[in-house]
Amino acid sequence: MRPFKENFLFFIVFCALTTVGHFLGYFTVKNEMNLNAAIVTAMHCVSLSYVITLLIGLIRQKVVKRILQTIFILLAATDFAITFYCSFYLHSVFDEDIALLILETDPSEAKEFFSSMVPMWVFAAVAGVFLLFILLWQIIKRLNLNFNLGKKASLIAMGIVSLCIIVNLCKWGIWKYGPIGPFYQFTQHENPSDLRDYFSHPKLTFDNKEELPTNVVLIIGESFGRSHSSIYGYNKLTNPLLAQLKENSLLFSFDSINSPAHSTVQSLRYTLSTFDLSNEKGKKWYEFLSVMELMNECGYDSYWFGNQGRIGKHNGTTRVYAQACDHPWFLKDDNTEDQFDIVLVDSSYQEIDKINHNKHNFVIFHMKGSHFDYSLRYPKEFAQFTEKDYPSDPESHRKILSSYDNSILYNDYVVNRIVDLFKDTETIIVYLSDHGQVMYRNSKDPDYYAHGRKEDPADYALGIDIPFFVYASPLYQQKHPEMMERIKYRQDNPKTWNSDNLPYFIMDLIGVKEINGENIKSKSVLN
Repeated sequence: MRPFKENFLFFIVFCALTTVGHFLGYFTVKNEMNLNAAIVTAMHCVSLSYVITLLIGLIRQKVVKRILQTIFILLAATDFAITFYCSFYLHSVFDEDIALLILETDPSEAKEFFSSMVPMWVFAAVAGVFLLFILLWQIIKRLNLNFNLGKKASLIAMGIVSLCIIVNLCKWGIWKYGPIGPFYQFTQHENPSDLRDYFSHPKLTFDNKEELPTNVVLIIGESFGRSHSSIYGYNKLTNPLLAQLKENSLLFSFDSINSPAHSTVQSLRYTLSTFDLSNEKGKKWYEFLSVMELMNECGYDSYWFGNQGRIGKHNGTTRVYAQACDHPWFLKDDNTEDQFDIVLVDSSYQEIDKINHNKHNFVIFHMKGSHFDYSLRYPKEFAQFTEKDYPSDPESHRKILSSYDNSILYNDYVVNRIVDLFKDTETIIVYLSDHGQVMYRNSKDPDYYAHGRKEDPADYALGIDIPFFVYASPLYQQKHPEMMERIKYRQDNPKTWNSDNLPYFIMDLIGVKEINGENIKSKSVLN
């Protein structure tokens, strides 16, 4: 009975903070009255609050008790803030993707995130709840209110708590969706210290190994939605340089291509390995064949030039894939300021000049692209689009739209400069974005513009439509006419395809027929 007779105020405050966000979340996330799930989750919050209050109440030292109460109230407040934001703005429960996003976000990205993606009303609502609790706490202290229950009321409360505990024991898995869930998710991510430890040396069968192209280049963009590419029909000229390459039959655009996830980390895990959306559960992402391992087995030296940094042990996906390459290079380390993507060209051109073109080389460029805050992704001279260019859009959308389109325009310039590094060699270049952006296209939430949200299928689909370009140098086209026919055919005859099968496409490009006996062409976009 102690939680009701001695520590009832703590019990009520902790229970309220943990319950409100999770209870209301079911209505906002599902967009329907999922009352049963909401009640069960609330009962879990009540049970958890009781157990924590009981354990803290057993401590005799007042100072230790107060410290623990403060810590748990802060944890509950943090859980409330996160749950409130996920439910009411992202329309999502706190899941693996969000935990991974937090773990692999560096301080500068976090600053941009809060300035760009957390509306003032979210701050106001969360702050209002906290201020309300503080005000009530002060009133109770000043009036010396006895905020503990009597014997009869305690018995009733104990009966309610007992019922909640019984329901929780019957529905044990519900704890993953309650206050413990977010903290549990943070413990579930692990990354290998060295991806090479998992190289399994697959058996590859070639059409003709003597005709492998000299250079294969992969450019990974960031947050570039296909709907804002002028090559795909957008009404602003955001890709003038790449469009010129296409007009000269050097660049080919594929339509109906989707990324496998709405966030960078998850997308890279799928895109850079044979880990795909249909693979069995239980096997870790790094236990699948990576594109680095496959290219290594084909005899390619691999290079990584990245403008997205490695941040300690948590920025695992980028770091692990990069360090699996023979020559990894990062611009951004723990405390390095962000720089524009042209640094990838400025920092790599000397290395590219040193490449032995009598050998085979696989080069990856990982761009900052159009990562929000979009206005920080391009220099002033590329601020071609202004708010005046969007007269038919709501005034509140115009600044975001103009800065986003300017970032796409700058991306066009940088990609073209990378192409220039290889234009006189036998090179095939693949460009794709890790994911897209919604950009105010969801009629259900017309003021939302960022990553697609999983709980809304229409919203999610808008966030994974990406551009997909293939550049073939004149020398490559001369040496590989049959492959060029296939590339041109696919451009003229679009096929819906998911980039989680990118390794198979790259293997197809260089003439690999089978991987460990599996025919790879069925998973290639060219098939």
